[in-house]
Amino acid sequence: VRCEAHFDSTLPHRLRPRAMDSSPASAVAQDHGCRLPILIVPGFMSSALRVERSEEQSTWEGKRIWLSLDKLGLSAAVAAATRSRNRGPDPGGADESAGRRSAFRAAKATTKGLMQHFDAEQPDPDEKDDGCPQAHEPLQVFRERCLRNSWVNHIMLKSPTEEMEGVRLKPIEGLEGIDFLTESALTKPLTSVFSHVIEELKQVGYEEGVDLDAAPYDWRFAPSVLQARDRYFDHLRVRVEALDRKGTGVVLLGHSMGNKTIMYFLRYMRANHGQNWLDTHVHTWLCAGGPHLGAPQAARCTLLGDRMGLDAFLNMQEGLIMAQSFSSSPWLLPIGAQASNLFYVRRQGALEIRGLEADLPGRWISSKNKVVVTLEVSWRNGDGTTTLRSSAASSFDGKKARYDADRNFFRFCGPAELPPCAVLVAIAKEVGMPKRRIPLCHLGSRACDCVRLAKEAARGRGGLGVPRAFSVEKSIRELWAAGRPDKDGFVEAQLPLKVDMGPSGLFQFGGSVRFQLRWRGAAEVQTSLLGVARPLAETRIGLEAPRVCHAKESIVYDRLSLSEAGGVDDSPNAPMQVWRKYYEGDPLYDETGSQDAPPVKRVVAVHGVNVPTEIFYAIRLASIRVDATQRQPVFVLDREAKICLAASNGLRMSGGIASEIPGAGHGSGDGVVPLYSMNHVHEWARDVESLRVEHLDKAGHREMLCDARFHKIILDVATSLPNVA
Repeated sequence: VRCEAHFDSTLPHRLRPRAMDSSPASAVAQDHGCRLPILIVPGFMSSALRVERSEEQSTWEGKRIWLSLDKLGLSAAVAAATRSRNRGPDPGGADESAGRRSAFRAAKATTKGLMQHFDAEQPDPDEKDDGCPQAHEPLQVFRERCLRNSWVNHIMLKSPTEEMEGVRLKPIEGLEGIDFLTESALTKPLTSVFSHVIEELKQVGYEEGVDLDAAPYDWRFAPSVLQARDRYFDHLRVRVEALDRKGTGVVLLGHSMGNKTIMYFLRYMRANHGQNWLDTHVHTWLCAGGPHLGAPQAARCTLLGDRMGLDAFLNMQEGLIMAQSFSSSPWLLPIGAQASNLFYVRRQGALEIRGLEADLPGRWISSKNKVVVTLEVSWRNGDGTTTLRSSAASSFDGKKARYDADRNFFRFCGPAELPPCAVLVAIAKEVGMPKRRIPLCHLGSRACDCVRLAKEAARGRGGLGVPRAFSVEKSIRELWAAGRPDKDGFVEAQLPLKVDMGPSGLFQFGGSVRFQLRWRGAAEVQTSLLGVARPLAETRIGLEAPRVCHAKESIVYDRLSLSEAGGVDDSPNAPMQVWRKYYEGDPLYDETGSQDAPPVKRVVAVHGVNVPTEIFYAIRLASIRVDATQRQPVFVLDREAKICLAASNGLRMSGGIASEIPGAGHGSGDGVVPLYSMNHVHEWARDVESLRVEHLDKAGHREMLCDARFHKIILDVATSLPNVA
């Protein structure tokens, strides 16, 4: 479900690939006449992609883009990070041990260097990328930023069915498309997918194109789009028939989302070519790490935002936009009863502010610089302080700043009811350092700015811009009660700016920050913002014990289903809208998770087990500046939540993520797919001729692909035909 790198040298000895011994299965496999052909279907983000057409980067055509560090603009960073990490104490090279570092150490150093590189060079998120270097931006950083933006533009989708304008990507065919995601010798160990499985199969005589093949696909698209766009499932049928030369049938080997792809293929073939075709050409479905009922982690990545394992490459905003652009993302969402118990949301109220303006007379702010306003809410009831910053003013003449309404709607989420002591403060800041004509004045201005920045840092208000004006502190309850609500419930309000005559603010006069505000209590937030008109589950006292609680007894959590959490965003291409159109509306997809046995005779399921695995989440409404021009998460993980004592058996919560953990009397999944989702195969026992389930203790979701125990199971399945001629 996530694109997670793994390093061979970090694996326990029992998980590392090893040469096949002279076991009966291995001996039989050496006989070409006693071996079933195998077709591999990879999982999410596990097929390499190349650029077929690009109007933006024509030199990329015909080359790999998933995954390519060069196209991410990181080649210089990789080289620098590797050189610095591998440099010994003697710069002349006396320390030869640095040159003999393991692949794991080098890869780890590279990844850390990339992360440091991006942490240092992230642009202002409000900055519009006009294709020009930003102020004080080194040319090399500018070039790398352009390449990175171009890479993101190639990978993300314009709509559930379309790539970005002028872009066409294709999966790399055959085993080359699933062994490693990158081609670079430096990063290959980081991106191994099926390379160990392929190596083991070739060692016992399998040959590509003869009895071994792969069916990579564009994992960004929903299954119906894959067929309409690429005729993928028709091509998959041709591959199966080509491998089945001896009429024995083929082993379909899927991993992760590849098993969802195989299930869709089986239904497609039954609907279009009949059950007889399946009985003839499909011998066994071997599903590894199958998310048959979805994976909660996919819901977290899609709805809350995640870098999808690409922490060194993407920021959180890019990760969210990219994940939500893929029409394949809903394919992995939990289905069935578990989708109703996925989220527990903190009961909160919300202070909302719009129509921001600022009068800043006598503040010595250059009209050529940007002006931002920071709004700070202090709840003063133990809930701390929340700070949000506006975008740069859309117009500023040196005195009055106006702000784009579409980009400056503020939502401060706090206690369920408005505390009487809650206060609001506004701070106007100048972004950019004006150069005074007189050098002495310039130095004095810089010194005063340093004093202001130091004061802000001491108050924990660090951030973009130098503070130029502070408002008086006003009670939110008084601001709310002083005005007359309009039709939307907003009242006019303003915060007068202080007259600052201190050494860091000579001759700075009044002014004010004006806006409209409204307060919505928890009940109104539930109905209007969350769209839940009924009492939420945890409010029905006596019906069920709460699973999530807080150190403060006054904070309560309500159960929120996946459809309710995802339904908050009702834009046309929002994840739940895509789900309804391309999954619920697809007759070949079963969204119920019941009576869904595959139309094949034999199923072998291999599960990694007893690894802590995400299973549900505690969330809270995000305090955000709502920007209508960007995708933003409505919820964030509630890092203060904890598992209630009555529900703590077999569960652990950290940072708002509840995981199932192995223990006495209960197991857990493979680190990505929960045990209940993989164990759904047991529901098929009465509908298939043969069902075999194997558990690999302590094997992770991706790590199982290089586990010798898994390789042995593959050979056992592929050589279990006594009647093969």
